[in-house]
Amino acid sequence: MIIGISATALTLVALFISIAAYFLYDRRNDPELLLLARISFYTASGLVFSMAVLLMWGLLTHQFQWAYVLNYSSKKLPLFYLISAFWAGQEGTFLLWLVFGSIYGFFIIRNRKDQEPLAMAFMGLVQAFVVIILIKKNPFEYIWNVNPALFPKGVIPLDGSGLNPLLQDPWMVIHPPILFAGYSSTMILFAFAMTALIKRNYDNWIKAVYPYALFSALMLGAGIILGAYWSYTTLGWGGYWGWDPVENSSLIPWLTSLALMHGIIIQKKQGGLKKTNIFLTLLTFILVLYASFLTRSGVLTDFSVHSFGSSELNFYLIGFMGLFFTVSAVAFLFRIKEAKGEKIQTALFSRESFILFGLLIVLALAILTFVGTSSPIITGIFGTASNVSSEYYNLLIRPVAILMAILIALAPVFRWKRDSLGRLNKLIIHAVVSLVAGVLFFFLGMKDAIYLGISILAVFAILVNGQIIYLMLKHKKYNFGGYLTHVGIGLMMIGIITSSVYDQSVKAFLPLGEQKEVLGYQMIYGGKFPAPDGKDKVALRINGKKMFAKFFWSDYSRAFMVAPAVKNSLLRDFYVSPIQIKRPNNNQPLSDEIVVRKNKKTAFRNLVLEFTGYEFNNHQMEAGDVHVAAVIKILDQNGKLLKTIKPALTVKGNKRVANPAVLPDGQSKVFLKMMNVEKGSLTLAVTKKNTAKNSSAGKELLIAELSIKPLINVLWLGTILLVAGFLLTLFQIRKKKPVSAS
Repeated sequence: MIIGISATALTLVALFISIAAYFLYDRRNDPELLLLARISFYTASGLVFSMAVLLMWGLLTHQFQWAYVLNYSSKKLPLFYLISAFWAGQEGTFLLWLVFGSIYGFFIIRNRKDQEPLAMAFMGLVQAFVVIILIKKNPFEYIWNVNPALFPKGVIPLDGSGLNPLLQDPWMVIHPPILFAGYSSTMILFAFAMTALIKRNYDNWIKAVYPYALFSALMLGAGIILGAYWSYTTLGWGGYWGWDPVENSSLIPWLTSLALMHGIIIQKKQGGLKKTNIFLTLLTFILVLYASFLTRSGVLTDFSVHSFGSSELNFYLIGFMGLFFTVSAVAFLFRIKEAKGEKIQTALFSRESFILFGLLIVLALAILTFVGTSSPIITGIFGTASNVSSEYYNLLIRPVAILMAILIALAPVFRWKRDSLGRLNKLIIHAVVSLVAGVLFFFLGMKDAIYLGISILAVFAILVNGQIIYLMLKHKKYNFGGYLTHVGIGLMMIGIITSSVYDQSVKAFLPLGEQKEVLGYQMIYGGKFPAPDGKDKVALRINGKKMFAKFFWSDYSRAFMVAPAVKNSLLRDFYVSPIQIKRPNNNQPLSDEIVVRKNKKTAFRNLVLEFTGYEFNNHQMEAGDVHVAAVIKILDQNGKLLKTIKPALTVKGNKRVANPAVLPDGQSKVFLKMMNVEKGSLTLAVTKKNTAKNSSAGKELLIAELSIKPLINVLWLGTILLVAGFLLTLFQIRKKKPVSAS
């Protein structure tokens, strides 16, 4: 559309005028230049808001002559999903960035008069580069200009392609805007840091930037949490965080923003870490640009389900990142020697020391996550691109969790500047209660020493910070946001361990209309039914309660799409994800699949399975051949040993021969289907032949992945408290009250 495309070009002109006027005003202090700069910025912002309104109007009124509207919407979409189509594609997300940038600019002009000129000049520079990208890839481009062979000029399709089914979820209406509010807000940090370097103001700038740093951390964290919940309730794979490269790309700048917040606290208290804080501020913004490149360039298309496909914007994205990296690096290297901070006067067991240790640990986690996330690019340079496994991150996070739990438990107890080791005597009761909780965890099945240790330390951190919150409330002091955040982190640690490490999972075959017990739940598959939105529902009855999962063919994705049914209770979730619906051959044995982990008891049917290890027997076998058996104890529900079975797998050359074992019922055979030595887990297939008495023969079957997620509500409660702590701290800053040192 000519109006939309023209508005984009005019926005760029207005921004360049604003940038130039702000820079000149900083040199000449001419009020007319300041007025020109502001008017130009307001003009650019008005054009941005106009483009946003125009695009939303196009989506809501089905202007399919625009390529963006055609590609990401349709007449069948409900209102909410028509709205979310705004940020479904790259053009829409960049326009959303401009909208947020304009809003942030208004706040800076209103609140930071002394730092406005240079800060707004650098903000405008970022905005201008985003506009350049929009000129290249404009949401108002006509379809006959994009694809004239398919759409002759003047021919408008009757309907659009629609929205990716994965994005047709209520959480995706709010998750991307919140995450992008966090992404775009980091340019405020960049602008203030550059202003500090140019003005040689290495002290007062942190007072201006701290609320924005807190806001960035809040929005990035909230966006990540909402994305995790969307993944859990929508994608059907049973988890909420898979260390996906695109997930990580938003995690890394969040970690550096957390480090920055704690660095600012130390600088405000003692005048130290001046260089570190400027570095972290610039780094957080550069990492956001890097995340945009990873997400939008297409380099991660083969490694992430969240990534956009290949794009013609690679040159612009690399230029975007390269320009601001260069500007940041040059300014930092030329001026940073002048930023001489005070030497931090601190003892080992003081609050500063423990905050500093925490800052370094968070930075180390960010660096190692950055290396793992960038592995497809790094390996692609030298050969075939490949990604690190999730085990890399799982091994990495364990020591980090231990150290972080210790630090967030002890740092609030210690005094500023003084050695406070003696204050640990006040924590004896907390330590005893935490150990008692550890004993309870152990008898409930948490036998792994590392995870048990993390859980004990997490309880310790919750108790210490919880007591501080209680005492502050008692004295009517409400600046406890940091301590509330620490409680949230402790709960998250416990919830992550219980719901992901100690979950139970089986693959079950559910005959239509027949009741079947799975993992202690009575299940009935009631058939598949069409839904008004075109997404077929799978009817289930779980312990008498009717629930629905989704299983439907998507023309958009050219694949079957699933969404789980989740039976939520206070202590655990029962998670049902459809895999396939089929009618088996009468002679085909029915089978279940179950995943068991080493030295962990797993309920199956009316039995308990405990995988204890492997047996290898290569006697009289040719070189290269392997025979491995899994040793599995079969217990009854009271823990009595019924039988030890050893399903085995023999590999002879290119042939794999399964040697099944038999369960105590004498009929069900257990096959060793898959081994994961790194994770210490097995996938077993348990079959039972159909007989004439077996009413399941010939019936429609739902094949589903069923799992139990213990204490997952503890995780979600922790995320709520984490966000609430940030919000409370922001509220206290707005009231100009003291901020708790988180």
